[in-house]
Amino acid sequence: MVFKFLLWLKEEVTKEQFKMILDATDQDIKFNRIVFGKRTNQMEYVNICSRIAQTIIRAGI
Repeated sequence: MVFKFLLWLKEEVTKEQFKMILDATDQDIKFNRIVFGKRTNQMEYVNICSRIAQTIIRAGI
């Protein structure tokens, strides 16, 4: 599921945006979930990644 989502996302955004989205997703998970001992399942990862992608696309970065 995550792999298919990432393949789709890679086709929809530029290479720079894709890298930025993945980096921001990793940072979000590390800061907001790992610190508090929460595990991230596949669906949560896709949701976090989607929110960050929407933010980056809307900001035009």
